[in-house]
Amino acid sequence: MGRILRLWSFIVNPIFIPALVSLWYFNYADFYDPEQARYKLYLITLLTAAIPLLIYLILKVLKLVRSVHLETPRERIIPLGIYAALLIILLRSVFSDFLHLSLYYFFLGVLAATVVAGVLSIVRYKISLHLMAMGGMLGFSLTMAIIAGIPMLYYIIGIIIASGLTASSRLYMKAHKGHELNFGFLVGLVAQLSMAQYYLEAIT
Repeated sequence: MGRILRLWSFIVNPIFIPALVSLWYFNYADFYDPEQARYKLYLITLLTAAIPLLIYLILKVLKLVRSVHLETPRERIIPLGIYAALLIILLRSVFSDFLHLSLYYFFLGVLAATVVAGVLSIVRYKISLHLMAMGGMLGFSLTMAIIAGIPMLYYIIGIIIASGLTASSRLYMKAHKGHELNFGFLVGLVAQLSMAQYYLEAIT
């Protein structure tokens, strides 16, 4: 069981979540220009997963981080700062055509949550980035269900179950205390629900 929980913790690493959400979005929705959708997905994956992984390897070589889970608040400051900068580049380039607004506001929520996590790291408080990502997915799913009218019940149930497994995994690995898991989940959830209001205003 322990090996399964450890493996799960790597599978749901928060660095992969934005790309997975985008993959779902572009596969679910119908687009007049599928080639443009593929191009955007490529850029999203590059900026939110590939480049951050490369930066992690560089920081690992420089001994500025010890593991991909960024175990201490101090280790998180530089990676989160760089990730926030990459998200800003993403928002200003990939979504400069003002299309796919729901995904645009999703990434605004990811940016907001990343900034909060970074500020908390500066003051030496470590929230769970894994649970922050799960909370973000749940918030985006609720936004799609309520505002866009997309049937998301099974996705929401799946995310809740995945969140429970992730929390169990992080507790088993002694990576976080309970309040760090809860606060991380709330940061991700609230960030997305806050952006939902702006998304609603943009489409009405």
